[in-house]
Amino acid sequence: MDPWRITFLALFVLLCGALAALVWLVRRGGRTGERRGLREWGIGLVMQAVAWPLFAVPPTVLGGGVQALACGLLVAGHASLLRALARGPDARRGALSSLVVYLPALVLPVAILWPGTDARQHIAMFWAAALLSLLLGLWAIGRDRRRERRNGAERVVIGIYVGAGVVCALRLLEQWQQPQSGPAFDAGITPAQQLALAYFLLAPVFATFAFVLAQLERQQRLLEGLAAADPLTGLDNRRAFFERVSRRLGTPARDDALAALLMIDVDGFKPVNDRHGHAVGDRVLGVVAGALRTALQGGDIAGRFGGDEFCMLLVDVSPGEAGRRAERLRAAVAAHPVRVDGIEVPVTLSIGIAHARPGRDVDLDALLATADRRLYLAKRAGRDRVIDRDVEVALPVRA
Repeated sequence: MDPWRITFLALFVLLCGALAALVWLVRRGGRTGERRGLREWGIGLVMQAVAWPLFAVPPTVLGGGVQALACGLLVAGHASLLRALARGPDARRGALSSLVVYLPALVLPVAILWPGTDARQHIAMFWAAALLSLLLGLWAIGRDRRRERRNGAERVVIGIYVGAGVVCALRLLEQWQQPQSGPAFDAGITPAQQLALAYFLLAPVFATFAFVLAQLERQQRLLEGLAAADPLTGLDNRRAFFERVSRRLGTPARDDALAALLMIDVDGFKPVNDRHGHAVGDRVLGVVAGALRTALQGGDIAGRFGGDEFCMLLVDVSPGEAGRRAERLRAAVAAHPVRVDGIEVPVTLSIGIAHARPGRDVDLDALLATADRRLYLAKRAGRDRVIDRDVEVALPVRA
């Protein structure tokens, strides 16, 4: 080989090593599902870094076994990258899909070493295996991630490998129409060979940068979600809830549309905690949080205000609709007491409602004060009820 070719391959191997180190660094900060994907991506880079120098070995060494191994490693390397991309953040390893995606890489060396085949057939086999592996990898991505929204960096990686599939198809078509037997490093390689060589050398480099950016973006979303979530109930915490409410109330809506802020308090929560312990109290809060999630519609927002208080914002409601939905929520929680040691612990809610028209300089503090005042009226009137207007309430009669 010429010195420039050796230098070129050496630089490629060093670059793959640097990219693999970058993937490893990002992997250290990821969750379990992400670390598996990053590990598989790093393995794919290593296989390609090993494969390219092996192509410089003469085809006669070990009866062509080194060349066959290089072909298998190169195809397997791209399959590994695609398998890593197919993983979601919480995806488990799919043994069947892994076997299917890696199958062309496993069969290719055997087919190349099969007695009676020549160099022209070997080249056609390689590009056919590469194309099949890419198609299977893209199929695995579509199957495993069809319900998950992909970020921009992931779409870039997918686009790179869709382009690789087109290059493979063009190269395979050329080989079928004009069979060639020379290695890729011959001086007289065709434009299609040049394109294929350049693409398969550069694709993993650019794809790695995009893949690492996708992982960092996913981790950033995870951290933002953890910062915004209440750790016990999984609902928005107080800060995140009111940030989202402020944005939602600042968005213009239909002239006849109302937004309703619900302040919700669990009745008698402290006695439940004192009598049955904090574990039972946490179960009660979990029941209420689950009921709130079930009651959400469209752009509604739910959050935990603190302690045993919750909030909901109902959007695009008509007059009276918020009260009806709040009443259904109250009844649903009351109908499902928490069972402790064979004893049913009743769970009831008091709810105060304040209304506003989105997009009209809503004073969130005033809205909150109104909902809180009506929540106080609901509790003063005997608890387990909904109040959506300022009314005079009578104190419950004590026995």
